[in-house]
Amino acid sequence: MRYAIVSDIHANLPAWKTVLADISLRNVDRIICLGDTVGYGPEPAETLKSVYEHVHLMVLGNHDAVVAGRMSRNGFNFRAQQMIAWTSHQLGSKARSFFAELPLVLKGSNFRCAHGGFRDPAVFDYVETPEEALESFQAVDEQILFCGHSHNAGLFVIGDSGTAHWIEPQDFIIEENKRYIVNVGSVGSPRDGNPRASYVVFDETAQSIEFHRTSYDFGAFKVAAAKAGLTADVVPMLRSRAVSGTSSVREALDFSPETGQRAEAKVVETDVTTLIKKSTAKWKWLTLAAVCLSVAITIIAIYIYTQKKPTVVVGQIPVAYPPKRVAPASGISLTGTDSNWLPVFSPRLDAYGDFNSEPYRVLLEDSRYQSVESHHIPGRHGLCIVLKSENMYANTVLEAPDLRCPSGTKLEVISKAAFSDDFSGALAVSVWLLRKNANNELVQDQLLKTSNYQNQVGLRDVNLPAVLRGLPNSRGWWIARGTTDTLPGNDSFVRITVSGNFKGTVTIAGISARPK
Repeated sequence: MRYAIVSDIHANLPAWKTVLADISLRNVDRIICLGDTVGYGPEPAETLKSVYEHVHLMVLGNHDAVVAGRMSRNGFNFRAQQMIAWTSHQLGSKARSFFAELPLVLKGSNFRCAHGGFRDPAVFDYVETPEEALESFQAVDEQILFCGHSHNAGLFVIGDSGTAHWIEPQDFIIEENKRYIVNVGSVGSPRDGNPRASYVVFDETAQSIEFHRTSYDFGAFKVAAAKAGLTADVVPMLRSRAVSGTSSVREALDFSPETGQRAEAKVVETDVTTLIKKSTAKWKWLTLAAVCLSVAITIIAIYIYTQKKPTVVVGQIPVAYPPKRVAPASGISLTGTDSNWLPVFSPRLDAYGDFNSEPYRVLLEDSRYQSVESHHIPGRHGLCIVLKSENMYANTVLEAPDLRCPSGTKLEVISKAAFSDDFSGALAVSVWLLRKNANNELVQDQLLKTSNYQNQVGLRDVNLPAVLRGLPNSRGWWIARGTTDTLPGNDSFVRITVSGNFKGTVTIAGISARPK
């Protein structure tokens, strides 16, 4: 059996069509997709339709999981959260049902597939270091492990030494005394400095693995993005990249939204051979059912066509107050109270009457149902920031000014907030490491995410930064607190956020960041 294994297509239809054409020339028996068919790209429904028709086996990716309602998007950066929200509106209940039924893992004769790491596939860990690779090797027994998620093609190899070694992409023959983690790279959004779409071919009989890269029509991708009204702010793949197809393995389905209702299904681990047999029988039956329904559908379609259709506008309206971030502050030169490197809140209205709390910044994913204002803290000097949301599925973010931290710093972050009686959802503090990727784009890696706000236990008020003292749990104030590991490298730039999805009102008294 020869498998073509793809991953991280990310709604890039021109790239996927080119890969599909390339696969058709390589005598492949089955196509496996390792998840993240959607997200980031401008054509999620069209891409998913083609993947559904041509791919034989799939596992769940983290972007797919959010669309299916099986995972919160809180762990994503703000740009990714915006694109996931937009993507969800482009897909209907068939897409959500399809994603909800996908397995997390596929098992073959001596290989295993998952979107990310194998220690706990539901967490979608990255496998980018020898230590992370060793965790996956130790979690399962198969000789060959296929994954995606990081968008970086290559492989880890482990032998008698017990040490995992990273090897850049190259064709190879599988050796009996070695084990492999093969990252197949990304079709739609590579991050390894090579903009061409990536995938691998695994020959189970010959015990060989080939890496393939294909160029594609990037102009078509840009046209699709422009047509969808998407810009480089939310689409990170605007780079340089040609098209055809293979035969369908399923009937075509329209994945565009029709009811907007979510469907739930259990995500399970699935055996490759069994799934192939079941899928063949299943789709024959569904094809017959589709034929039986076609007459009824045609009658309904004729009726609808003769009626005046209302125009429905669906979409969230994100805003940021203020629109742009201020320049990063330097923790090296800051000497705030109790070594707090963050300033106190100073919210106000700007010349246009908009909320402004510079150097802090508020991001509302759906301003139709979210708002921000400021109040005096009862019984105290100073102002607090009040966040209100009526949309549980829209993200709310309060960003502190970016900090430049000295080498070797461990950063403790603390925040206090009060919640309305009707509050439901989640809110936590995160610390993000800011860095430039291979394309000189600013990306953020999450270093820390605290638990949701909770009762203050084991921490005396006097040991808190001054801005957070005198706010006891007995008066409705809750605390979020955490400490990062030692920051890497030389001086590091970090971003601290309070973010979550919720309904109700949250009053944030302050945020502190101090070295430990």
